Parts: sequence; C-alpha cells; structure tokens
Amino acid sequence: MRQLTVVTIPGGALVTVNGIGSGFSPITQFVPSSGAFIQVEKDGFFPCDSLIQFPIDTLFLQLKEGCLIVVNTNPPGCQIISHDFSGISPCSLVVESGSTVDITAFGEMGVSVTRVVNVLTPGTRIVKIAVPYEFYDPSIGFSFSVIPRDLLPFAMGPLTAGRYEVTALQFSDFMNSVDPFLLRDSSSLIGRTCLMDSILKCNWKGPVGFNNDTTAYAPFEAMGSFPMVGITWIGANWYCDWLSSQSSTELEFRLPYCDEWELLASPGAHLSVNLSDINETILTRHPELDDGWLETAPSGSMGRSNWGLCEMQGNVWEWTFSPGIAAGGSWLSSVEDCRSESRIELKDNLGFPFVGFRVVATGSPADIPVSL
Repeated sequence: MRQLTVVTIPGGALVTVNGIGSGFSPITQFVPSSGAFIQVEKDGFFPCDSLIQFPIDTLFLQLKEGCLIVVNTNPPGCQIISHDFSGISPCSLVVESGSTVDITAFGEMGVSVTRVVNVLTPGTRIVKIAVPYEFYDPSIGFSFSVIPRDLLPFAMGPLTAGRYEVTALQFSDFMNSVDPFLLRDSSSLIGRTCLMDSILKCNWKGPVGFNNDTTAYAPFEAMGSFPMVGITWIGANWYCDWLSSQSSTELEFRLPYCDEWELLASPGAHLSVNLSDINETILTRHPELDDGWLETAPSGSMGRSNWGLCEMQGNVWEWTFSPGIAAGGSWLSSVEDCRSESRIELKDNLGFPFVGFRVVATGSPADIPVSL
C-alpha cells in the first residue's frame, strides 16, 4: 500500500477510490501500490476521474463548473432521462452553462412529460415536472387520474377525473344514502320508488333496482361494475354534489365541460371501443365488427389511455356540464360517433339506456392532505 493525497479545485469534493467512498478533498488515503482509479464529484461541477500509477504522492484535479439541475416530480419516483443521464426522481444532474437541456420524466401510466431548460449561467436550478398519476379515494371507493396543469391548456387544470364511468354499484351507494327507506307513493309502480321516478326516467330496465323483500337499492346480478345508465342529466349533477360531500379530498366534483371532456378523451383515441356491432339486436350499424358485448361493457374492458382513463369513446354517451349535451358515442353508435369530438343533444330531464357519466374536479388530491 502507498499513501496518496488528493487535492481538488475547488475543495470539498467527494473522493472515491476504486469505487469506495473515502471522504472529501483534500484527503490523504492509502491505496494499492499497483495503482488506483480515483473519482471526484461535487454539486454544481462535472465529475472528474483519473487512473494513477505510482510513483506519485499527490494528485491535483480541477473540476469544471457547470449548472446543477435538481429534478423533482409529482409524484416522485419517475424515471428521468436527459441525454446520457438516467435517474429516479428526485435526482440531480450537472450540465454545461450556456446550453439547452431536454429533461423527460416517465410516469407510471406510460405517459412522458418533457421540459426544455435553458441554462444561461452556472449555479443551481430546480426543475419541477408533474405527470399524470392514479389516485384512489377509499372514502368513496373511486379511482381517479390526476392530470397536471402542464399537460392542459392555459388556465385549465389540474384536473382530477374518474378513471371509469360511474358504475351501478357506486350509484346504488348514492341512492341508498339519499333514500334509505325506498320511499314510494300511490303513483309508484311495482319495483319503483319516488327517487327512481325523479332521476331514472327511462323506459328501459337499468342496472340498479331492488326486490320487494329487500330494504336497499343494489345492482342487479353481475351488473355492479357496469356503467350506470338511464340517469337524467339533473340526477347526474345531484350525484356529483353528493359525491363531493362524501369524499375525503374536499374536491368539488362535477360533470366535465365539453372542452375538458374532449381533451381527456383524446389520449384514448387509439383504443378499441364498444359500439353498435354484430352483437346488437336493436340496431346493427357495423355487422362486420364484433366488440364482444351485447350492450354496455364493464369498467376497464376496452383498455385505458396513457392518462389512465377508460371507455371515454363508445360504451355510453357521457353527460357533460352543458345541459342535455353528452359526448363520445355508445354501444348503439357508429364508428363515426365514437370519437372524442362527438356530441349529442338530448332532453336533460330524461334518462337513456345508452347514456351514463363520469365525474371530474378542478384541482388535485395533492392540494389537500389525504389519509390513505
């Protein structure tokens, strides 16, 4: 073994000898007589290394100053790629001043967000990148996709959107909450209640009901994960208000604005859709197609977009914030109608077997502490 002193300009750099951290410069260290591989690094400077062979007693290394870029992501744990750098956020990299750097964060849902950073002078820069992420609210049993403001037009967002259309099981929770006694009156038909007559105005058997010997609303057999249909636009808004009161996020849920809906739907334009195919007995628009479903399909059956949203196109038209306007096509629609741009105008005080809805909120759960 031989004694070696490592001196750096500037001092205070971390010194590694043959891959083992030894301390901060200046430092004197015993190293193998056969030589050693010395690496030094310091925040804000490019790392430097040297392969030494004796005789040498002191090694002088001058570090080149750069710009330290600290990368934080929301959520943390995203893969960060920038030229020849790769890391997991939060992380940092050093780049030359006077350069332009592309920094890309890869989120858990397969979407990537790139920030272009202009580095004018040496120093430290903090770069924050938000990527879409999934959030589950156990207080209401809902899965959401949170879309950051960076991916949305100016003055829009962030948005928290239901990953799925509201299901029969979720809607039955609402019905039991607002009508725990299944109130009827003299005009109520068998199997109907005052609540059903007010917000389920559809002459088509929906996925939720009750039996005469039960005391609660519930999805019909095997229908719990299917979208709730037959609900009026007014009833869908009532549900959104109720959901806001139940959620631990304190977000105010509502139906999406038309431009929001189209923006949320666009990343899923490549997915398969549930539409009017050979399985339909009412109206077969595409006898050459087979999506595997007679009517509606359960949540998640047609895949998800890079933003984590399912069945935006097809399956059921979805009510929007505009009275009577639904978007996206349904199991009774043509290929042309199952698009992000598609709209249909209906009576907002009636329900339809091909219309459902999903909820959104402006803001994100990260804005408010949530206990999971």
